[in-house]
Amino acid sequence: MAAIQCYFRADAHDQLAGENAHQYGTSTRNQRIENWWSHFRKMRSHWWINFFKDMCSSGLLDVGNYLHKECLWFCFYRILNEDLQKTMTSWNSHHIRPSRHDCISGSPDVLYFLPERSGGVNNLQTVSSAKITEMELQQENDEGIEDNDCQEYFHYLMENEEIQHPTSPKEAFNVYQRLINIAV
Repeated sequence: MAAIQCYFRADAHDQLAGENAHQYGTSTRNQRIENWWSHFRKMRSHWWINFFKDMCSSGLLDVGNYLHKECLWFCFYRILNEDLQKTMTSWNSHHIRPSRHDCISGSPDVLYFLPERSGGVNNLQTVSSAKITEMELQQENDEGIEDNDCQEYFHYLMENEEIQHPTSPKEAFNVYQRLINIAV
């Protein structure tokens, strides 16, 4: 991400251009985000971790089995994404208290979108769509992303078996079991 930020601002002509587009800091400066990750784990992700561990313990999910992992992703990614979106909305609208430390108070969304209201500076930099596309392609190449036959197969099964996309963890679990039983 640091390299991408620097690349996106390579042509800028301000104090945040090029290599200055990203800043590394000490771990003590990460206390607030570490606190947030701890809160997130306790309030949201811990439930999902236990849910998937229970699937493994009961023998319904073998994380060493490629087909199982692909089916798990297929069945749960929409619900997980929705859950993360709710978490993001909640977090970005909460109020940050004033602090004697180097911290500005306010709501993260307001601080981000309207930095001038809290004495900040808007450092928004327009990035060409060509640069964004180039980085997306680079990321895909780095991760080895290819067309996924399993995902296509699961879409095919959903259509042919007239299975609706799940809207809850329970429904996703049932769809997972049904698709795995058909695929195996």
